[in-house]
Amino acid sequence: MQKEDQIITLDEMMKAIRIKVSGNFDLVVGIERGGVLPAYLASRWLDVPMETLRISFRDDAHRPLSEEPALLKGVTFKARGMKILLADDVGNTGATLRRAAMELEGAQVTTMVISGSADISLFGPHDRCIRWPWD
Repeated sequence: MQKEDQIITLDEMMKAIRIKVSGNFDLVVGIERGGVLPAYLASRWLDVPMETLRISFRDDAHRPLSEEPALLKGVTFKARGMKILLADDVGNTGATLRRAAMELEGAQVTTMVISGSADISLFGPHDRCIRWPWD
């Protein structure tokens, strides 16, 4: 018997952010594409600006595109010395978060994912597929 997909609504995601995300961050950085929505919600909650990094690692079927995440758009904003909340959708291996953190050298980085492994996991770790609001 297969477990049902877990459905996470935007209301549930915002509630989890209100409960789990606090601190004096200067900036929220979302990893495009999946990290943009949680980054936006967190930036609104924290009332701080948001920026993005574009890192490619998996396709839409969640298959790795390469052995390592590839940086497609790097830092175009001030990061050094900043307290940054780095957001992505899922943290399975941590490879994408590590790649992004390399780009944010000199910043104090706290990682956040909707589900999986990070400093802050809104709904994780996960043990089944998650159906995102945008799917």
